[in-house]
Amino acid sequence: MPMKNAAATAYIRELCSLGLSGELLIPALLEALHRVIPSARNLFDWVNAEGSIQRYYFEGPIDHAVARLYFDEFYNRREAEAMPKYAEVIRGSTSIRSADELNHPHFFESALYHEIWQPQRLHYRLEAIVRAADGRPLGSLVLYREKGDRIFDRDDEQKLATLLPYVARGLSGGGSRPVDYAASDRRAAQVNLDAGGRIVHLSRNAHKVLLLAHGDISPASSANAPASQDFPTLALLHRQVCRSDDTQSAPCALTLTNAWGRFDFRAERLEAIDDAQPCLVGVTIRHLVPRDVRDLEAIEALPLSIVQKKVCALLLQGLSQPDVAERLGVSRSTVTDHVRKIYDKLDVHSADELRIRCAGRGRETGDG
Repeated sequence: MPMKNAAATAYIRELCSLGLSGELLIPALLEALHRVIPSARNLFDWVNAEGSIQRYYFEGPIDHAVARLYFDEFYNRREAEAMPKYAEVIRGSTSIRSADELNHPHFFESALYHEIWQPQRLHYRLEAIVRAADGRPLGSLVLYREKGDRIFDRDDEQKLATLLPYVARGLSGGGSRPVDYAASDRRAAQVNLDAGGRIVHLSRNAHKVLLLAHGDISPASSANAPASQDFPTLALLHRQVCRSDDTQSAPCALTLTNAWGRFDFRAERLEAIDDAQPCLVGVTIRHLVPRDVRDLEAIEALPLSIVQKKVCALLLQGLSQPDVAERLGVSRSTVTDHVRKIYDKLDVHSADELRIRCAGRGRETGDG
């Protein structure tokens, strides 16, 4: 296995061992998968035992019109014109669904492709059904490429199959410990409200962030056009901002925390330059990531070996060197040697300095 791919695979293995809940794990996992198997967008569907989608997370913006059309007309119905029904695939025995299954004229001429896939610039897909140790389906992990990209091949299928056990364990055993959060500029969103509190402008990912902050991305919620009445936080912030006639008043802020993480909202009045134009209320939303994920991303960028990165991650989680040795099943002297080499490479002298160095790296990579 090439060193770069080995490091990316090790990163996913570590990510899946952090003990995060599925909601906190999946966004980071889908992003990390690009390093192992290049793709345009990745998706994960959570399913029940009957194979029905309960909720999902899709990279990129939510297209509510396409979502409504898919779930109203194609899901487990008209999709059978072009491919097996979703529920049948989930309940089947196949783990990896090759891109070759859909690489034929019948699929590319279907309504499913032209009305659902093509508007989202999707062309090829590689799919893995994730199952728990008892065989129960947990969900569907799907990687997409665009037209003009190369089709997923057998090597891609093998890479995905290798990662499946780690993903299954991560989804089955997470959410058991407290989570601390760190800011991530990559997950920031912007919403503008008019004088009546109605949404008039959205940044690219704002609809998705609003859905996550107020519950889930489900077949029902994703099919609705974004409207302020569906997001009580926006109404509350709008009232607070408009309550004051002082244009110099401080922005209003509040925080929501749920299974998807922490969401920091900040709202302020946007004055019009032209007196004929009404003022708006601008709302900035930051979807914070688990600090362990931020630290792992920072470690990934450091000039360390795979084993040294593992030791570094455990140190940042607060483990002592004896605890690291016990966790890794090695001698204390081996860990001491790893720590010495880590400190030498990074020019630090303590775990506290290491934490500061990694926090700085996190800010450099857009996570501060």
